[in-house]
Amino acid sequence: MNKRISVIVFVFALVALPAFPAAAKPDDAVVVEAEGQVTLGDDSTIGQAKAAALNNARRAALEKATGVEVRGSSVVYNYQLINDLVVTASKGFIVRERIIENKCKSQEEHFYCTARIEAAVKPLHVERRGDFAVTKAVVHRVDSDASKHAPVFQNKDEIQIRVMANQDSYLSIFSVDQYGNVARLYPNEFAGYEVLLPAGKELSLPDALQRQSGLKLRVSTPKGVKKSVESVLVVALKEKKHLLAGGVENPTIMDLMQELSNMDPSLWVEKAVGYEVRE
Repeated sequence: MNKRISVIVFVFALVALPAFPAAAKPDDAVVVEAEGQVTLGDDSTIGQAKAAALNNARRAALEKATGVEVRGSSVVYNYQLINDLVVTASKGFIVRERIIENKCKSQEEHFYCTARIEAAVKPLHVERRGDFAVTKAVVHRVDSDASKHAPVFQNKDEIQIRVMANQDSYLSIFSVDQYGNVARLYPNEFAGYEVLLPAGKELSLPDALQRQSGLKLRVSTPKGVKKSVESVLVVALKEKKHLLAGGVENPTIMDLMQELSNMDPSLWVEKAVGYEVRE
C-alpha cells in the first residue's frame, strides 16, 4: 500500500491512521463565524487558493474567539499560515468547524477565493506547561545543513527530521500538508513504537540504522502542482498516548487539535517547522 495524504512519503508504505469520531462542542468552547479571502496568484492553483482562504478563515476564527492576533499572510499561502494554526501563537484551538462557504469568483480582472466557517474554539491554558518545550524540530536533506530555517526542497529529495524535548517525553511526529491533512510519521510500524525519550536526547527520523535497512523519507509535490508547502508537527507528551488511534479515515489537523485539546495542557507541548517543495 502506498497511500499518501501528505507531501512526505516513506519509501516503505505510509499508512494513514484515522482520527476520532466527531463529538459535541466542548462546554468551554467559544462558537464564532469567520471569513477568509485570498487572491489567486500566477503560480497558484484554484485548489491551493481555496485551501488558503479556508485557513485564513480559521485564523480569523482564532483571532475572533481569543482576541489574540495570529501571525501569517492573508494574501498568499505559505508554510507559516499552517504553522500559526498549530502552534501557541494562538490561545486556543479550533476543535470543531462547519464550512458555510468555500468558493472562487472573478471581479474586475482579479480572481479570488473566499471561505466562511462556523468554528468552535477551545481556550488553551499554556501557563500550566511551565518550561516544558520541544527544543529542536528541524527538517533537512540528509546531505545538507540541519540548521537551515524554512528550507526549500526539490521533488523527491530525501529528508531527515531531528527533534528533541527538554523533559522526558513520548514524541509523536506528523506531516501536515497545505490543505490541513495529517499523516503520522512517528511512531508507526516502520519507524518504531512509543518509547520514553530522555530529556535532551535527539530523535532522528529515520536514523542511520533505519536508513541502512531501506527506510527513507522523501518529499514530493502533489500531482499536477509545481510547488507545495508543508509543515512537520512535533508533539511531546508526558504520558504515553497513541494519538489519532482510531475513527475517521484521512485525519486533518482539526482532528488532531481536537484530541490534544481534550488533554491537560500541562501534559503536552508542540512545535511546527515549515518548508516548501518544488518540482
